[in-house]
Amino acid sequence: MIRAALLATALVAVGCTTPDGELASLARQRLALAPDVAWTKFSRDIPVYDPARETTVLQSAMEQGRLHGVPEETTRRFFAAEMEASRRLQWEWIHAWRKGYPQPVGAPRDLVGDLRPRFDDIQRHQITALARGAKPLTISQLTEVSERFLPKN
Repeated sequence: MIRAALLATALVAVGCTTPDGELASLARQRLALAPDVAWTKFSRDIPVYDPARETTVLQSAMEQGRLHGVPEETTRRFFAAEMEASRRLQWEWIHAWRKGYPQPVGAPRDLVGDLRPRFDDIQRHQITALARGAKPLTISQLTEVSERFLPKN
């Protein structure tokens, strides 16, 4: 019984430390921040979609990827899909608030000083996971991951 529990714990730990497990975990961390981003954008009347900002993020990610030996297209595809999944979450939250869903208590977080540095840190770790051989998650996989962060009815 104890051996089985230890084996199960070891298998879970190994799965989380593989590049694929690490990338999935980091994607969950990134997408978990989408409601905070949505609240900030909603509160300050900032558009969810900012093509110039997304271009900057993609260029930065591709440059980091190049430095780590990750093909540009792999990096671009993954981060574009992740940003799309995040946008979808943000729109869902904003739509819910407009329809009367309870809004967060307290001030929105600082997008530039608080949230973006967290995204940058996650992105650095994601690039490392990709460089270690992680298979990029697709938009459908990222959408599935993001469902846990949707407003609850």
